[in-house]
Order: sequence, then structure tokens, then C-alpha cells
Amino acid sequence: MQLINNLFKQGVKMNSKTSIILISFFLFFTANHISASEKIHQTYDQLLQKFVAENLVKYNQFHRSKEDISTLKKYIVSLEKIDPDKLPKKDALAYWINLYNAVTLQLILDNYPVESIKDIGGLLSSPWKKKLVTVNGEQLTLNQIENEIIRPKFKDARIHFALNCASIGCPPLAANAYEGRTLDEQLDRASKLALSNDEWVKISDKIYISKIFDWYGQDFIEYSGSVRKYIANYRPDMAETILDENKEIKFLDYNWKLNILQ
Repeated sequence: MQLINNLFKQGVKMNSKTSIILISFFLFFTANHISASEKIHQTYDQLLQKFVAENLVKYNQFHRSKEDISTLKKYIVSLEKIDPDKLPKKDALAYWINLYNAVTLQLILDNYPVESIKDIGGLLSSPWKKKLVTVNGEQLTLNQIENEIIRPKFKDARIHFALNCASIGCPPLAANAYEGRTLDEQLDRASKLALSNDEWVKISDKIYISKIFDWYGQDFIEYSGSVRKYIANYRPDMAETILDENKEIKFLDYNWKLNILQ
């Protein structure tokens, strides 16, 4: 549509036939772009719908299905063949979120059964510092994807409610793949879902909130002005209390137990 508008601005005369051709071209291009974007994550979306329920993951069933494990690995390989720098910004962010979550799933399944993701790698190595995936010829860790790519490049605090670390304390793993065209709605939904849970926000004489707001506090300050304002935006029912500076904020203990649905 921008192309058509530019033609008008440049004084290009279009008869009805030319207009129809240009509009048809635009609709065809847009439909193909949306279709291609959705197709990238289609198999992953199907896996999530199959194995994510009640905000938890059916690891037992997933681990027993060699076919589904193979599908997950093929999906990750397909993402490795894509240059995310060439994607539109929202498609690129959806790409990185899905890659992070898919690689985390594969990490758990490759080491299953485990009681916690922190058990993987032993005492001297962290699962977040393992080179697990290759993008544009560079081997990456989960830590690099989050802290060297997603956070500094996209500067969207909502990603902390989309990235899943396979733990109860993490925001729930979404039951659908993230898509560029619906990304804003999905990220808002993920934030609202997590912050509506007492595991994340609990109010009594003090305000108890997830440790994530401690670890990544600056992200929320830059995005919303303060941690309180970010939370209040998704908890309008308690906004007045949350924004009350006289109410002390305390951070909840983080639950690293595996986010498994028994």
C-alpha cells in the first residue's frame, strides 16, 4: 500500500485497470508474506498445542514420542537456516522468542528426566552458557540470545513474559508460537496472564513480586517508567495499591522446579 501511495505522491496517473493491477499485486504480496511467516513456525505451533496445557508442559508424553522430538529438532534446524536480520522487526522478535523457547524445550528433552533445568550441566557449567544453536554462522547460548540479542536489540520488557526457562517460576510457556503479525497482542496477553497469578504478584501488607523484576528491573523502568507502573498497567484492579510508594516491594523466591504437567 505504501508503494501505491508513493506513486500517487509522485504524480503517477493511474487508470482503473492500472489501479486494479497494483492493488492485486499488493494483496498477493501481503498474503504471501503472511503465509510464509506463519508457515515458518507452523510445526512448532502444532507441537505447543499438543504438549502445553494448564500453563505446563507434558514432558513425559513429549519424551516418549520420537516423531515429535524429531519434528522439534527439524524446526530448530529450519530456523538456523534463516537470517533473522532480514526479517521485519516484529517477525524477527517472534523468531528469536520461538527459537529460545524451542531450544529450551529440546535441552530439557535431551536430558530428561530432570527435576530442574539447573540440574543440566553439572556444578561447573550452566545450561544457559551451553552453545546450543547456530545462527548466521555463530554458535549461540540461551544467555546470548536473551541478553546480547533480544534485550538490547528490541528493548521490549514484555519479552520477559514470553521467554520460558522451563521452570515453575518462569512465565508460562505459550501454547502457540509467536507470530510477527500478532506479536503485540501475544506479548500483552503473556504479561497479563503472568501478572494475574499470585505466583507473580501478591499483595498483603507488602507487595510481593517475581524475582524477574529484580533481575531485569532496568528493562521495566526504561519501558514503563518504573516496575510499579509496568505491573499496574496489567493489574488495573490493584493499580492504586501497586502505585502507592508507601507499600514496600519484596521479591518472591524463584521456583526452579521443572514446569511439568504430570
